[in-house]
Parts: sequence; C-alpha cells; structure tokens
Amino acid sequence: RTQPHSPREAGNHLASAVWSPRAAMAPAQRRVLIIGGGFSGLCVARDLKNHYLVTIVDAKEFFEYTPGVLRAYVKPKHLDAL
Repeated sequence: RTQPHSPREAGNHLASAVWSPRAAMAPAQRRVLIIGGGFSGLCVARDLKNHYLVTIVDAKEFFEYTPGVLRAYVKPKHLDAL
C-alpha cells in the first residue's frame, strides 16, 4: 500500500516518514551560544538565526551605544533623546 486509507493511518504514515532521531538534530535545530551582546555579537546572531537556535549571553542586561553618550557631552540637549 502506498496511500493510507484512514486519517489515523495517514497520521501514523506521516509521523514515521518525517520523524527520525537524525531529523530531530537537523542542522537548523543546532544551538549556538554567543558570548557578548555588542555590535558583533548581535550581528552574528542576526546572521545565524535562520539556521540555528541562537542564545546571546552578556554581562549587561541592556545594549549600550556609547557614541550617543559621548555626543551628550558636546550637546547636553541630546541627553534627553537617550
């Protein structure tokens, strides 16, 4: 038989055809750990997110863009925009 005759058989047929231990660890489901959430870490994470499960670890809970802070020294009104 090439075609299942009932919905239950169709589900079993589909599950046996699709799932395998090798499919469970397909390259698309492999994990990548990126240490550092600066510009480079975020850029790499963006590039890899379609192929891997990406986790970023950084010491800070926020992304700091320091050139914006330096601009506030020159233009104090810019501090409100940060």
